[in-house]
Amino acid sequence: MKERIFKIITIVVGIYHVTLGALGLILPLENVVSVVKAMKGYNLEVTSQLLPILKFTSAYLLTFGAMMLLLSSNPQKYRLFSLPALVLFGTSFLNNIWLFNEIAPHRSENTTVVTLTFILFFFLSILFTMPKKQTES
Repeated sequence: MKERIFKIITIVVGIYHVTLGALGLILPLENVVSVVKAMKGYNLEVTSQLLPILKFTSAYLLTFGAMMLLLSSNPQKYRLFSLPALVLFGTSFLNNIWLFNEIAPHRSENTTVVTLTFILFFFLSILFTMPKKQTES
């Protein structure tokens, strides 16, 4: 049962990140700004520096999503990939807490609470359902 939950969680996380990463790489800048506004609640200021930052970030999102989908395909074999996922979700959660006052003016408090809830949910789900290391006999 735990492995099934783990696979579902990693598939959802993988699809979400692959989709956002791919959209960031293929959509025009104005559309990416709209997607970021809808998904994260940020009003991005379009400057000459925004495009390369978004493309760079999108590549990381795509790569992380692909890693999560690989992890879901064989959780025992790729178990080690759980660790970067935990670090990412843990760091993201702490950043959202520590930077709450800086983030809050750019998005609603509800968006921030929902974001924190999802991040914590994924962190705890992966932590408590990830497969145990099998000992060789």
